[in-house]
Amino acid sequence: MGGSEISQRTSSVRVLLAILLLSVTSIAQRLDTKSLRNILSKQGFSGELHGKVTFSRLGTMKCNAEELRVFYYTWEETNPPGHAIHFSQRLIFVEKQTYLGQYVISDRPVLVKPDLLRFPVSEEDGNTLRCDEDGLPKSLYLDGGDRVFVR
Repeated sequence: MGGSEISQRTSSVRVLLAILLLSVTSIAQRLDTKSLRNILSKQGFSGELHGKVTFSRLGTMKCNAEELRVFYYTWEETNPPGHAIHFSQRLIFVEKQTYLGQYVISDRPVLVKPDLLRFPVSEEDGNTLRCDEDGLPKSLYLDGGDRVFVR
């Protein structure tokens, strides 16, 4: 076996290892509903995780150097006819495998960009969520009311 052939095989092995590493990293970064529920239940999420619960991944936001995954959460409790129906909507933020917190919201965002989330209300009623120098804001004015970031 000549030096050229060894060099070619070494290059091929490196390419295969790089592809394998990228695919493993990609799989590790995905978060299915079961894994998300598990993270939330173990890390202090205050919302309901049983019954009529839905999670929709909206995308990612960059807060400082961190990449946060943003999920839209809904929970609905249906009672027998004639009784009240309870409903909740939240934005949930996860960094890697760590639950960071949530905002209780009144509407789903209509625009998700790496630097902001936009809601279907007027600017004067508060329609944008942006990270500040400390990351996600501890509180913000959104849809005519104050929203607090909580675990």
